[in-house]
Amino acid sequence: MVDGHHLFHRTYHALPRSIVGTDGAPIQGVYGFVGALLRLLRRFTPTHLAVPFDPPEPPFRRALDPAYRTGRPRGTPEEVANFDRQVAQVLQVLDHLAIAHPMVAGFEADDVMGTLATAAATARLPVTIVSGDRDLLQVVGPGVDLFMPKGQDGDVYTPAVVQERWGVRPDQIPDLKALVGDPSDLIPGVPGIGPKTAAALLARHETLDALYASLPALPTRQADALRAHRERVFLNRRLVTIVTTVDVPTVLAAYRWASANTWTAGTLLAALGLRG
Repeated sequence: MVDGHHLFHRTYHALPRSIVGTDGAPIQGVYGFVGALLRLLRRFTPTHLAVPFDPPEPPFRRALDPAYRTGRPRGTPEEVANFDRQVAQVLQVLDHLAIAHPMVAGFEADDVMGTLATAAATARLPVTIVSGDRDLLQVVGPGVDLFMPKGQDGDVYTPAVVQERWGVRPDQIPDLKALVGDPSDLIPGVPGIGPKTAAALLARHETLDALYASLPALPTRQADALRAHRERVFLNRRLVTIVTTVDVPTVLAAYRWASANTWTAGTLLAALGLRG
């Protein structure tokens, strides 16, 4: 599975707007996305493929916290229109390449990927998720790896790698992020508790619930900070926990991908000003 929204953002902002299509409009995001996707397909040669995107509707998490993910300015009206136009063109390309790109109103691409990864792992189909979103570390498990692109290559996260680099198991990532917060999503953490402290606390207490049950045994300053931010911490956990029960087709045959309709794909790419 490829995190479509993350991959598009990455390529859209990495390439110059001087890359234009046959109509003279900027097309750098489409150009970069298609090239990156083709490289991923050559690398992984998947039998099944899904490229979920975030839907245009606000995520359900916004109802829990109105500030959630509101700190990401989209730019001027012209920039927003250009971005949205190129996303629509990318979806056209995926359609012509016979690649599923599920979107579910109210849920983020992460939730769709978490749901599909769970279904595939249950069916014992090995899964590689491609994304730079660290929230997806919580989905890593037996048969499910996370590939985080980095330059022309990337890092592969298995359960052992997550434990080594973050000091917690993948299933403890939501509790870790609940304590630390996530500035990119406007999720505040507990003052004075960084990733290392949070990992050490979870190593001793396993879960947030067990940690809060043990507050009397903690140093006074730490206990006071946790106590004062209890409501926020448990809200954070709801915000950062990926939903794995999204109403999306989980019959794996729906995502089987062997080849594209190269003629129509080539025609579309040419129309967009890209080389097929």
